[in-house]
Amino acid sequence: MYAAPQLSVVIPAQNALRWLPGAIASLGHSPQLEILVVDDRSEDGTADYLRGIATSDRRLRPLTARGTGPASARNLGLAAAQAPLVAFLDADDRWRHGKLAAQLELHRLYPEIGFSFTDHRCFAEDGTELPGGFARCPSFAARHSMRREAFLLDRDGQAAIYAEPLVATSTVMARTGLLRAVGGFNEQLQRSEDWDLWLHLAACAPVGCLPRPLADRLVRAINPAGAEGLARRMSRRRVADAYAEPVSRLDEAALALWKTSQLALEADGAALAGRRVQAALLRLSAFAQQPSRNIAREAACDLLGIRAAAQRVP
Repeated sequence: MYAAPQLSVVIPAQNALRWLPGAIASLGHSPQLEILVVDDRSEDGTADYLRGIATSDRRLRPLTARGTGPASARNLGLAAAQAPLVAFLDADDRWRHGKLAAQLELHRLYPEIGFSFTDHRCFAEDGTELPGGFARCPSFAARHSMRREAFLLDRDGQAAIYAEPLVATSTVMARTGLLRAVGGFNEQLQRSEDWDLWLHLAACAPVGCLPRPLADRLVRAINPAGAEGLARRMSRRRVADAYAEPVSRLDEAALALWKTSQLALEADGAALAGRRVQAALLRLSAFAQQPSRNIAREAACDLLGIRAAAQRVP
C-alpha cells in the first residue's frame, strides 16, 4: 500500500544536468520523500534523464515548467506537492547527511513553525570553499554563537532575516499550507523572490533554526558591474524597500545592518569574479558604515591579492 510522503522536495532545474544527479543523490533513500524535479525548459537532456530515473525511483515525479525562471518552477512544484511539508533544493546544491531527520524532528516538536532553515557552506565551481553561511552574519552569530541545538527565532526574527543573508533556499523546510496561503514565490520578482518569501513567512508564523551546516551551496562568479549584477542589486533593493517599515518597527538597526551586509555580499562577488580592487573598495565602504575586524581583515586580503597580482606581471 502506498504511504503518503512526509516531505515534498522541490528541485527547479534549467540546464543543470551537470549537477542534478548529485543533488538528487544527496537526498538519500528515505521513503518519506516525494521528489518533484521541475524541468524549466532545459536543453541539455534533463527531460530524458528524469524520465529514465523515474522508472527506478518511485519517489521522483518529473514536472515541466514554462521556462520563466525559478519562482514559477518552484510554484509549480508547490502546487503538486502531496506532503504537509515542502523543502527546496537548487539543482546545483547538496543536502548534507542528517539534514532531513533533524529538520523533520524540529517541525514535529514545534508544529507551529512556518518554516525553518539551517546553516550552510558555500563553494565555488572549482570546489574551493568560500566564506558563507552564518559566519557571514556577524550580528546573528554574536547573538546565537553559543547555541548548538535547534531553536526558534525571537519575535524580531523577520528583522534578523532582513538584516543579514541568513537563509539559503536549499536549507528551507516549510509548511505546505502556509506556503500556498501566502501565494508561494512572487513570480513578478525575477531575483530575490526567495528572500521576499522568507520575510513574508516570518511575519506569519514562528521561524525555526538549526545552527549546523546541513547544506552545501554552489556560488557562481557573476560580474558585479554586468547586467546580472545590476539586476540582483535592483531586486534586493526592491524587496528591502517593501519590508523596511515593518522591519524598522521590530529593530531599527536592521536597516543599517542590511546596507552593510549588501556591501559585503557585493564585495564577495567582486572577489570571486577576480575584481580585487572593486572588492576592496566595497569592503572599505562596509567598514565605514560598521567597523569590524572581519571586514578590515577581508579588505586587507583583497589588497594583498592586488599586490601579489601586480608583482606577477612581467
